[in-house]
Parts: sequence; structure tokens; C-alpha cells
Amino acid sequence: MARPGLLRFDPILVAKPWGGEKLSALGKNPSVGLSPGVRVGESWEIADLPPEGLTAAKSGRTRVTSGPHQGMTLRRLIADYGSALLGSASATQDGDFPLLFKLLDTAEHLSIQVHPDQELADQKPDWMPKTESWYVLEAEPEAFIYIGLRPGVLPETVAAYAGTCALATLMNQVFVKPGDFYHLQAGTVHALGAGVTVAEVQTPSDTTFRLYDWTAEYGRSPRDLHLPWALDALSYDPTPFPPRRPTDQEGARLLVETPYYWIREHRTTDRQIPIREVTELRILLVAKGKAEIVAPTHPPLELIPGSTILVPACLGKTTRIRAREKTTTLLEIGLA
Repeated sequence: MARPGLLRFDPILVAKPWGGEKLSALGKNPSVGLSPGVRVGESWEIADLPPEGLTAAKSGRTRVTSGPHQGMTLRRLIADYGSALLGSASATQDGDFPLLFKLLDTAEHLSIQVHPDQELADQKPDWMPKTESWYVLEAEPEAFIYIGLRPGVLPETVAAYAGTCALATLMNQVFVKPGDFYHLQAGTVHALGAGVTVAEVQTPSDTTFRLYDWTAEYGRSPRDLHLPWALDALSYDPTPFPPRRPTDQEGARLLVETPYYWIREHRTTDRQIPIREVTELRILLVAKGKAEIVAPTHPPLELIPGSTILVPACLGKTTRIRAREKTTTLLEIGLA
């Protein structure tokens, strides 16, 4: 069987009451698969979630856009190619791809929410643990996020404020700008604020427990809250992870390395972007500028902001990337 080449996937667009209009500028067409006027909040770029684990999306498996593998899911590619696709990484216990990569755009605040760790997720078969990381692509002036509880906040105070807007006063409010990076361990209470577009790398999960949903502030239709589960999931002493602020320096920097994935940022004004030459799978996203990717026996591909491409492990040593604009920023994501 022939080795897999460079892979593009048709994104899964997910309707959200807080969704905005900026994903269309990143090449995500809201007319595909959604009713007119629906607000698109998420674009699932690389996804392989089984149907029983979904809470918002109608489909959880992205499919190859074109070429000899057109229409194939990651689960099928893993079954067919194994280590030629994944390298030294492993599929999930059920044979699915072990990472979910998506873009989010917020015209309004997201719900205040938390995700379970493995111990809590094991309590129900359709729950999945979730650790995630955010890279800010765009941010309106004064845009912010909520991330974690302020020092000294007690569980009984959180329980008393849960389900009300007062819960936000217990959280760290952080103003953001493009190039900021934040990592959130499972159990970290959080919410993206309005006016933020992020790339999100996460473990493969769609399990979210909402604590407050801003229905009064935005006139939204009520959605279920999950207060008992959320309070069980919430960590009051999460391992702190310092944010990464934007830099003007050229070169590569490691943003995070977890037991599940790692993320590296490449910023260059030169033509060559030196991703690591190893026989491992990589996901690439252009955050700013333009780039061209070249692999053996594969025609060059142009990558613009919002372009996502998967480089199979078998091409990890031979794939080359060139910046096509003076300042280009590329995210390189690998499996642990």
C-alpha cells in the first residue's frame, strides 16, 4: 500500500450561540453543512471523535479533502497505515486519533466551564477527559479571557456563586493579544471572552460542564448547566502554567510539552521554516503570513492564515516549508 501524502481535511463547523464571523476570513465557509444565519463558533480542523462522545457537533470525524485518500477519516488512515501515519505515537484505546485541533471565534463570552480529568471521566462511559491549550490568533482591543480561580477562593464560595454571574468575580481575568499562549490542565475553570479567535489543541474530548452561560447578558436561550459535575471536576489547586507572551524574535520556541502533545511556534522573516526532521507526525497551522510546504512526490501547497495540514510521520524527515511573506508565524503540533 502506498504511503500517505500530505493531508488536508474538510473542517467540521460547529454552531454556537457565542459564535462570530471571523472564521470565514480564515477560509471556513459557514454555508457548508449549516443552516443560513447560524453562528459558527468552532471549526474542527483535525478531529476523530466517536459519535457517543459528542455533545455539540453533529459529526466528530473530519475527512480528507482530496487526493487518493479523499473521504477517509483519521480512524481509517490509522487502521491502514499505522506508524507510517502516527510515528511512535499511539492511537486511543479504541483506535481513534489521540488529539483534537480546532479554531474558535467568539462574538460573545463562552460559558464559564470546566472539563474532567481522567479519574472523573472514568465514572461515565460517554465522558472523556480534556486538557487543552489556546494560541490567540486575533483579539479585539480590551478582549480578555477568564482562566482559573483567584488565590484563596474557597470551594464553598464557588458552590454558592455557581450558576450566577458573580462566579466570574472569583476568576482571573486576563487581557489578551495575538500571539499569547495559555495552557489549561483538566479541572481548570475558564471561559473565552468576546472578541477572541484562538487555535485550540486538546486531548480528544467534547465533554464540557457549564457553570454559567451569560443568558441574561446576551439574551441567549437557556442551555443546561452541569453544576454538581462541574463542582466535582473543578480543581482548586491546579499546577500553574505561566502564559507565553508574544515575541518579536525570529526562530522557534517550545510553547508547551504535555504527556499528550507538544506545540512549537515558528516565527521567521526568512524563507525557510526549519521544522524538526524526525519520523513523527506533525500538524501545521499558519497563524500569520503565508507559507509553502513541499514533500517528495507531492505538489507544493500554499498555506494561508487558518490553513491546517497534517504531515504523516513517513514524511517527517523530508517535508520542507518556506515562508512566503516577510513575517510568517507557523504552529507545529506533535503527538507525545
